[in-house]
Amino acid sequence: MDGRELLRSQYGFAQDNLEAAIERCSPELLTKTIEGSLTNPIGATYAHTVITQDLILVRGLMGQEPVYHASGIGERVGFELPESPVISQDYTTNLSFELEPLREYAAAMRATVDGYLESASDEDLAAEIPFGPTPRSKLWVFGTLGVWHVASHQGEIAALMGLEGEKGQML
Repeated sequence: MDGRELLRSQYGFAQDNLEAAIERCSPELLTKTIEGSLTNPIGATYAHTVITQDLILVRGLMGQEPVYHASGIGERVGFELPESPVISQDYTTNLSFELEPLREYAAAMRATVDGYLESASDEDLAAEIPFGPTPRSKLWVFGTLGVWHVASHQGEIAALMGLEGEKGQML
């Protein structure tokens, strides 16, 4: 297995775990806030993971129109695509969305990213881009935002589900 295959399999596994958790959330749990906490609602965290991949991976690294617009699904998710994936507490507590179109958006974004990872040249994936204080390869950024970022938010979602007596991890 080479690095590209490993990244694609890890990316798919992270996405599968996230979707399995979201699939088990009731509408009430998706929008529940914890009084006195800065914790975002589960649905807002889920939306953030999808938006981040679309804005940074699809628009930024792949140079394509965000899936939100290109797929036409944005008209149905119930929120406008923000300019930045960095979201404020005010944004998350006031975010409203339609779950099934949001999940369709996530699936379309996932297919777009995976298709790119499958077909991009080794040179393109090795290209260094500015990312934080140190230039990083595109492959590194795909791993960080497509795998680590998604998996860490899925863990956050699983913990919030556990606080409500739900099973957050699919395993």
